[in-house]
Amino acid sequence: MAAWALAGLADALYLSWSYYAPAVRVCIVAAGCETVNTSAYAAIGGVPVAFVGTAGYVLIVAALLARRWGPPAARPAAAYAAYGLAAAGTAFSLYLTAVEAFVLHAYCTWCLFSAAMVTAVCVTATIDLAARGRA
Repeated sequence: MAAWALAGLADALYLSWSYYAPAVRVCIVAAGCETVNTSAYAAIGGVPVAFVGTAGYVLIVAALLARRWGPPAARPAAAYAAYGLAAAGTAFSLYLTAVEAFVLHAYCTWCLFSAAMVTAVCVTATIDLAARGRA
């Protein structure tokens, strides 16, 4: 989970950087990065969506660190926090991917990568919690 969360964090940091420095924006595979990242959906209330993603990934990584190395009594809560944050991130990514598909008709490779990473964390966290429930 940590590897996926850190990969997602690196991706979100890159997207945050490229939000303010479009010259560094490189689109891999798809050609819709510019369309997506300059759309009205790229910010919420003036806050870039990439910043929201960065904050989400930082919180997920913190929860995963607490789950692994925190006080034993706090570890179950940290596992649920990691799951809850990843589930919220997955839902938000699903919404943004739907906007790409049905509203913008353009795809950002970096955004899709982030959606895949947070979904991978969510699925793994779900399996982890289910396994802990049986132990």
